Amino acid sequence: MVTSPIRSPVPLPLDLDPTPYRIRAAQVKDLQQLAEVLASSFYPPLGWRRYLYPVLRFSIYEDIKQRLQAKHQYYKCLTAIIHDNGRHRHDLVVGTVEMSHRRYSWRVFNQPQQIYLSNLAVREGYRRRGAARQLLRASEQQALDWGFREIYLHVMSDNNRARQLYQHMGYRVQRVETTLLSLLNVQPQRILLKKVLPSHTTSSSINPKSPQTSVS
Repeated sequence: MVTSPIRSPVPLPLDLDPTPYRIRAAQVKDLQQLAEVLASSFYPPLGWRRYLYPVLRFSIYEDIKQRLQAKHQYYKCLTAIIHDNGRHRHDLVVGTVEMSHRRYSWRVFNQPQQIYLSNLAVREGYRRRGAARQLLRASEQQALDWGFREIYLHVMSDNNRARQLYQHMGYRVQRVETTLLSLLNVQPQRILLKKVLPSHTTSSSINPKSPQTSVS
């Protein structure tokens, strides 16, 4: 199940060549592409991992399908879309991020649930072109539409490019989290980031005509 913090497995520096993407909620027709974008970003099929890649991709597909089916009030999977002018002439999913209403740490039981971002990924070939930034902006607008003023995410401490982007967009460090795996030097520490959103915004980044579609 892919419910990891925003590790930003792809480089996320300040976007050098912004491209206008259409941001909308995920639809049934996007599931295969979403699974491909996430699997190739978090688990690139290199070395021995290529043998497990089909299984990982299928697992991600099923996880996203279940979350879409659940129809939770404060859950949304956002996609960055461009129109593919090639032979198939379909919407191409170039990036995605998930929003959920949950506690950002299982260790604090009296903590109120907040809007939390996870699984931000951008398709190879479309990185550093504005997709991640537009997905973040759309997530912030959706949080405001839901009535929330704070938004949280995690980033790995060694992901300097992602940290640079989040800092530029107003996310501030709340705490550095040490886990058993980080103590054993298996993975870096996680950093919890928070952004306090403005009480108003000029316009919505999410296409209101593209509602989240349930999966049959």
